Amino acid sequence: MGIRSRIISHLSEGMINYPEINALWLEGSDGTSTSDHLSDIDLVIHVNSGFETNALSICENLLEEIAALDLSYEEPRHHPNMRYKVFHLENTPSYLFIDVNVYSHRPIEFDRFNDSEVPIVLFDKKQVIQIREHNESELQQTLRNRLYHLENTIKQKARIEKYIERNKFIEAIGYYHKFMISPLVEVLRIKYKPINHDYYIVCISKHLPREIVQQLEELYKVNSIEDISKHTQQAYQWFYEVLKDVQNNLNK
Repeated sequence: MGIRSRIISHLSEGMINYPEINALWLEGSDGTSTSDHLSDIDLVIHVNSGFETNALSICENLLEEIAALDLSYEEPRHHPNMRYKVFHLENTPSYLFIDVNVYSHRPIEFDRFNDSEVPIVLFDKKQVIQIREHNESELQQTLRNRLYHLENTIKQKARIEKYIERNKFIEAIGYYHKFMISPLVEVLRIKYKPINHDYYIVCISKHLPREIVQQLEELYKVNSIEDISKHTQQAYQWFYEVLKDVQNNLNK
């Protein structure tokens, strides 16, 4: 058994008998059947409210039964029923992070149509994992709302241009990504993979057509103020071309 399979099996076997732990499943590349030798492990634990800290401690103790940890870091979350911690075991591949999310609020729903979010259930004692039918009208309403915000973000391109005029590269490139690239990426996703419109660059090379990815890559290749200036105009024009197509499709 490889280290990846050993980690997953050990965590599942160690958690299933805790009555406060309702379910355990894998997401990410395991769910989409795209894992390779560079993939990490995306693990989700559903627990009774108030057991979040205990679940993370149990997970950490189980991992330490396999090997010592050289990374154990909890990233802050702003929701009381959501926790996230990343682990790494000594003497395992450097890329084999174990990303652990703990939820305790409601049943977790997965859209049957969304092939980028597929749970691999290790156990589910209380049927907290629910597969729901796709709601296209709900998605379209979400997309219309996002288009409103994206257009009003990109309309602020003067925030980029003023730093171009000031010859301030760091400020200009920061605002270029915030006010130009980010909305462009999302509007492209809305056109080509709308159900994953909010994924930003995650799996973008898989979700967008190859020629679109190549065109987008050129806008990421920035080495000077002159590049930012030229790419800003190109991205702005492209955004509105795509926006028009998307709006026409949503209005059909």
